[in-house]
Amino acid sequence: MRRFTTASILGCTALMGFAVAAPAMSDEPAQAAAQAPPAASVSLTFIGEAWNIAAGGVDGGTVLLDNVDLQASFDLERLVGWNNANAFAYALYSSGNAVAGRVGDLNGISNNETGEGLRLVEAWIDQGFAAGRGSLRVGLYDVSSEFDAGEVRALFVNPAHGIGTDYSQSGVNGPSIWPVTSLALRVNYSLEGDIYLRGVVADGVPGNPDFPRRTTIDFEDGDGLFLAAETGIARDGRLWSLGAWTYSEDVPDLVTGESRRNAGAYVALEETLLSTASGSGFDLAGSLRIGVANGDVNAVESFIGATLVATGLLPARPADQLGLGVILLDGSTGYLSGLANPAEREINVELTYYAQLTEEITLQPDIQWVIDPGIDDDIDDALVFGLRLSVGRTWETD
Repeated sequence: MRRFTTASILGCTALMGFAVAAPAMSDEPAQAAAQAPPAASVSLTFIGEAWNIAAGGVDGGTVLLDNVDLQASFDLERLVGWNNANAFAYALYSSGNAVAGRVGDLNGISNNETGEGLRLVEAWIDQGFAAGRGSLRVGLYDVSSEFDAGEVRALFVNPAHGIGTDYSQSGVNGPSIWPVTSLALRVNYSLEGDIYLRGVVADGVPGNPDFPRRTTIDFEDGDGLFLAAETGIARDGRLWSLGAWTYSEDVPDLVTGESRRNAGAYVALEETLLSTASGSGFDLAGSLRIGVANGDVNAVESFIGATLVATGLLPARPADQLGLGVILLDGSTGYLSGLANPAEREINVELTYYAQLTEEITLQPDIQWVIDPGIDDDIDDALVFGLRLSVGRTWETD
């Protein structure tokens, strides 16, 4: 078993960034170079949030969250002559406050919430092939960056509107998703008709559960592999996806303790319902996601999420977005059997508004109403108010 910690990984990432930062000679016309993506870009973003549990939940009060994201991307072909290759690194620092524990729900409240610490979330190289129709990505990889992801759902603050709770709950330490990820190999291929095929193989236990604040790559006996596949249609105004995931190592049944396979599947649809191209004053888009997981080994057995997003509702602010999202969770028999007074299901209703104040500053007020948090009748329905401030800047070079 070999172990790599945050310091060693960040050191390697810094060396990689230094190596590709040197200017490269190019005989492309100046006009083509100007139209190409930047050869290198670095972005720094601060995200701060204030949350108030106004009623219900496990514990009331106000919680502050903050993250600092540092991301860097490199076009290796333009920088060092490595054909059809790109590199990316993403580091994250968080103070580690928590809001979901005060509510007692299963979905979580904020996709900005994580444990305290400095982490390297991603560090990978992507190699294109088949004239750009395919790519192979290798390194520290966030599965939720491409799998079970959608543009319409991305507006919402609740993390379950990203990768579904049926999916994110799985595994000994979760699947390889933000903020704890593992080494992975991902392949992507595009077919005619905007159809894509995507698959990933990753370490079955990302990080080290005994040291949750560290970025650690462990190859322990018994970790096994995490495997996922997704296919769908992706074009302007439409994203249809169908995916499935599993682990090579079985896990104990919630009731009997017998070994069971941990697996699940999902289908997600996104559509533009009304577009400015048709002469309307704003865009309206919607999404629907349904997911299931093996209830023998998981708390959440089924998931339904739906959203509506209006863009340009106010003529004076054409880029602002207003979103309404609803999530319904059903618990597994094993999970519910451990509750004294189980409820029928957990429901989350979210209303959010995204305002682009300047090129670098955004503000997003958010309201969430959680009915039967934790699918537990002993926990009162929760009303939660939040405000997110994002300040970011990107530097690019050709």
